[in-house]
Amino acid sequence: MNQPPFGTEKELYKSLMTSRDRGLHVIERTAQNRRGDEPAQTKDYLPGEPRVQLNDPHIDTYLKAELATNSLDQLSPHLWLVAKQDIPHLIIVTEKPELHLVWYYDRVFIKPLPKYLLSHAFWEFYLVSATSPIQDPLRSDLKRAALGFLRSYAWLVRHRSDFHLAMHEDHRLLPKRVRYASFVSLIKSFETVDNGMVSPRYHYGELRLSRLNFWSKILLFRLTYHKVEGQYGAYFARFYGPILFLFALFSVLLSAMQVVLAVQDLIESDASWEAFSKVSRGFSVFALVIIAIMVLFLLLALVTISSREVLYALTDLYRKRRSRPYTKVGNQSLPNGD
Repeated sequence: MNQPPFGTEKELYKSLMTSRDRGLHVIERTAQNRRGDEPAQTKDYLPGEPRVQLNDPHIDTYLKAELATNSLDQLSPHLWLVAKQDIPHLIIVTEKPELHLVWYYDRVFIKPLPKYLLSHAFWEFYLVSATSPIQDPLRSDLKRAALGFLRSYAWLVRHRSDFHLAMHEDHRLLPKRVRYASFVSLIKSFETVDNGMVSPRYHYGELRLSRLNFWSKILLFRLTYHKVEGQYGAYFARFYGPILFLFALFSVLLSAMQVVLAVQDLIESDASWEAFSKVSRGFSVFALVIIAIMVLFLLLALVTISSREVLYALTDLYRKRRSRPYTKVGNQSLPNGD
């Protein structure tokens, strides 16, 4: 793809422009005059990021930190193990791209959409042009990450109610003064972007943080993917429930087995306790059977839930590999994987 994924008529941020200066391809911001009695102001920094100059020689480092998802790309062959199909309700704003669409219990992390990704000039100058100050292969990686990031918003904001939620002041995900119709006009260009054009991380939607933390230990050799609890007390509190459950389970098992053994000695020493001994032994055996059934039920429930998710993931993976339709991005049509 040698052109930005949307045209200038659809861009939502129009203050960036590219031009030729002494044969060089340059990018600059147009002067803005909000009050008639003041001279126009020219800004030379990335929209929404005053710390980053447009001509910063290290802008590739900044964009890599803002867009790249290296750890998840490395985990991409195994992400089907941590993907999930439904959406939690509580939105937590994050600036880390590797936490975008990662959920933990009732919370989901979402990275806000930067202004500069809505500019045609930004895409043309930094991510598409052969004269970009960002060299390949990093430029191609950033372009794929940006395409995947914007495609995620194409599926996050499907209705007007989603748009209003994204514009809410408590967790603003979209820039101010963006209208719903204009946003849809731009973002629908990304609905048909194929997996072959985005970073491997964006082949999947939401990811479970608990499973990412688990598999990061095995596949990335990291203690955690993202640390959730900041205090040791909260961290160890997670183990109280399972420990108490196992303690109660083994206590009942040992007590029941002790009763069975004690009853046998009681019958041999005093026949008058035979009836009570039989009842005690029968109840102890019944308790052991109930515990066995309960444990089997929990294991069966775990296997059933895990099997459904694995089956869903494998079916979705098979469907994606079987279908290779042509993808239209902007004014271009490309086959999948190109």
